[in-house]
Amino acid sequence: MVGDVIDQSKLNQTAATELLQKFPALLTTQQLVLAIAGESGSGKTHMAAALEFAFMQHEKNVLILHMDDFFKLPPAQNHQERILDIAHVGPQEVDLLRLNSTLKAFKEKASVLTIPQVHYYEDRIEEHEIQLCDYEILIIEGTYAFYLEHLNFKLFMSRTFEQTREFRITRNRGDEVKDPFIEDVLAIEHQLISRKKIEANAFIDYHFNLQINA
Repeated sequence: MVGDVIDQSKLNQTAATELLQKFPALLTTQQLVLAIAGESGSGKTHMAAALEFAFMQHEKNVLILHMDDFFKLPPAQNHQERILDIAHVGPQEVDLLRLNSTLKAFKEKASVLTIPQVHYYEDRIEEHEIQLCDYEILIIEGTYAFYLEHLNFKLFMSRTFEQTREFRITRNRGDEVKDPFIEDVLAIEHQLISRKKIEANAFIDYHFNLQINA
């Protein structure tokens, strides 16, 4: 999503490197699709960037897709729909059909993908093309990433919205924690996401340590 900023100094490089050591098949699976799921502020985007760097150390080219770009409505419009009916909150907000088709196309070695990109502050969505010839790995990160098909590996960020409140205050969308309605939204998301946690191959815990799902 255009408008999000990643603090490169806080990338979780240790856990990313350890993940590739513990799961060597991640380096040999062709057209690997790795999903990172978790709640708001749990570190999904930072973990995706850390994994991209770790894969690059093994000369693997990585494409990162953000589920936020596949929401059916741009951010402000989607928020208004939630206000009108809080039952709007959930994976139904995301164009899962299109995202599944995108992942399938990657696994089938399509040459080009046309994907949406959200401009957060302009509250709009535009389309752009990605040339896929050089990409061997696709990382999809997002709240409902485990609701997708065509996944080879599932990584879950264990921090809850309550545990990340301080972080959400300081990041570029910090105003969201001042709105009680947003906390209600995050509580609903917590229930929806936590029931999928059991599907994870591995977890990143509160202290950003790697935990393997035995």
